[in-house]
Amino acid sequence: MEHKLIRNAIIKSQHCQRNWDLTQEISEEDMNLLVTAATECPSKQNVAFYKVHFITDRDLIEDIHDTTRGFTTNKHPSGYETNTQTLANLLVLFEQTNIKKTILDDTVSRNEHTRAYLEGNWNDVHEQQLKRDTYTAVGVAAGYLNVIATLLGYSTGCCQCFDHATLQQVACIKGAPLLLMGIGYSQKGVNRRRHHIRTDFMFSTKKKQPIQVEFHK
Repeated sequence: MEHKLIRNAIIKSQHCQRNWDLTQEISEEDMNLLVTAATECPSKQNVAFYKVHFITDRDLIEDIHDTTRGFTTNKHPSGYETNTQTLANLLVLFEQTNIKKTILDDTVSRNEHTRAYLEGNWNDVHEQQLKRDTYTAVGVAAGYLNVIATLLGYSTGCCQCFDHATLQQVACIKGAPLLLMGIGYSQKGVNRRRHHIRTDFMFSTKKKQPIQVEFHK
């Protein structure tokens, strides 16, 4: 694959898609590759820090979308705009797993979390390390999923501005919801920032800040 093609996909994957062509469906072959991207990517000592839900049920997607509050506005009676990147052809939900139960069920002693929990020495430091490792694992998985989806020709959009308790209830999940990612077909000829439902609202955009890079040779 050409470097230019990969580079363009990386840059395209920055951009959040807000409206979707729901007349199309993601192929089973592509879906399987997306699942692989989200589940076979690296995590610390290959611990399963999250569970991932691939949702195509439109009723459930719309119910989850209703839990989002992304932007304050005076153009809507509610005072806010929903985040319509969640209305994609496919909605991916990352759910936090019960890592302590995972440790007890595992036969492999993987890290200090395992030893501390099994030995009854779990403390606030381990809790903070667990949060760090969980967020890192989800970030890596979301990055893999985002780039692979873009290389396959899909558009994406991530969302964390949802009501956690309501989303947990709506999605019928036990663990805390960590991240939502919409993946699907963009509407041709429509600005990607236009609200999927309310065509009179255009989401703002933010220019990518430069990341400093230093080479040490």
